[in-house]
Amino acid sequence: MSNNAQIINAGAIFVADGNTLPIVPESDVAAGSVVVVDRLVGIAKFGISAGSRGSITVRGVFDVVKDPTTNIPAGTILFWSQISWHVVKNAYAHPMMGKAIESAPPGTRCVRLRLSQ
Repeated sequence: MSNNAQIINAGAIFVADGNTLPIVPESDVAAGSVVVVDRLVGIAKFGISAGSRGSITVRGVFDVVKDPTTNIPAGTILFWSQISWHVVKNAYAHPMMGKAIESAPPGTRCVRLRLSQ
């Protein structure tokens, strides 16, 4: 530790590693569903029954549907469109999902992205 480190006892308490977010959905959520909670976007790795406690993953690598006519270069920041139900490259009013980690040229149905919230 450097000699100029400033340590403040702020009473922070560890809650979780931050890879998942607990939710209790109002309707059934199928495994693989994209779930938007306010401005957070996650993916359900497992199905969650309505009214049951479950979790969505908010960090990790997933293949997510895109418009097959769109070219997405690796490193592109991606957003989730709640209008067209696929990833898009423009922020507009869409919540951010993460970044493309591989290029997805026109003709491909999915893009591999790293979720990051």
